[in-house]
Amino acid sequence: MGSLKGWPASTLVLLFGLFWFVPRANPARVAKPGASPPREPPAGAIALASAPEQKTPLALPFEGAWGVVQGMDSGGTHGGYAAYAIDFVPAEPVSESAFRKRKRLADHPCYGKPILAPADGRVVWAKDGARELPPFRESRKHEAGNFVILEHAPDEFSEFRHLQRGSVAVEVGDKVRAGQVIGRCGNSGNAVTPHLHFGFLGSYQPIATRPMRFSNYQVMVAQGVWKNGDGEPKKGQIVRAIPSPIQ
Repeated sequence: MGSLKGWPASTLVLLFGLFWFVPRANPARVAKPGASPPREPPAGAIALASAPEQKTPLALPFEGAWGVVQGMDSGGTHGGYAAYAIDFVPAEPVSESAFRKRKRLADHPCYGKPILAPADGRVVWAKDGARELPPFRESRKHEAGNFVILEHAPDEFSEFRHLQRGSVAVEVGDKVRAGQVIGRCGNSGNAVTPHLHFGFLGSYQPIATRPMRFSNYQVMVAQGVWKNGDGEPKKGQIVRAIPSPIQ
């Protein structure tokens, strides 16, 4: 589909009736010697394609059915150190014209949704207080936004970006349990519309994503029909946690 007028650097993604904008890539900055304390960890040069076997079982970091709008190494802004990150938004049927009319952050179903720790861990970085731009506006410079990084095991970290201002519920040093709310979905940093950017990292100093596998989730294959996922949520899929048995 063509770009919106005034958005030549953006791509409009259609996902089972979901529309979402991929912003122009503004990579994280590499810290300069003698500079003031960084607002975020520096970006690595590459992703860790040959990382050791994953030890941490990862659950989906949200409740309900969400769509994958950028998958691992699927282009867009997911290249280089971010090649194995995934972007999620809640799944919903919506027309393009209705989507374009969502001028307030609260009009987007992702905004304010709880974001959950995918496994037990410890907070190694947490930032809050960054601004959020209105939908469809793009910062012309790199912005760290509000985010959390958890350590789950040696060389295994999870990263959550674009969180809602004032929603970060953890501090550096906190221990968290799988399923605990760590923040809420927002539009901070280099986001154009609210979504969750999730990365599984082999390093956070500098940031470098690595391949990941999720556990205990399902993929929608037809309306109301679900099958167990293969571990790698892919662009265009709608996913959810396997429902708990009814007691």
